Amino acid sequence: MPDDVDCLIIGDFNLLRKPEDRNRPGGNAGEMLLFNEANSSLGIEEIRLHGRWFTWTNKQQPTLLERLDWIFSSSAWTLRYPHTVARSLIIETSNHWPCVIKIKTFIPKEKIFRFKNCLDDLGELSSLSCKHLE
Repeated sequence: MPDDVDCLIIGDFNLLRKPEDRNRPGGNAGEMLLFNEANSSLGIEEIRLHGRWFTWTNKQQPTLLERLDWIFSSSAWTLRYPHTVARSLIIETSNHWPCVIKIKTFIPKEKIFRFKNCLDDLGELSSLSCKHLE
């Protein structure tokens, strides 16, 4: 991905990045390796999900929980919006936990320069100053 492209990549990839992305043993280590290599070659970074580790459930017994939904950003995005945050919401009908992404920007406030006219306080010096300014 070009270094100057602001990009978020969000989706249900149906892929794990590491064995801990599952609450039970399993998962394909080869697919994990390929997924991580693809992310690395694209130069994208994961945006961490706050509030929940797993993003999917089979809604059956025994319960299987996996992290299949991912949020990635380009390096340009990360530099421009470093305070981007993803938070999980409450699961209602789907077997995926929804999330909300907040894109925060920080625009510094400039110090305001105020000019105080003190020529009036100078008395006679004021008229001398004004003559030199003309």
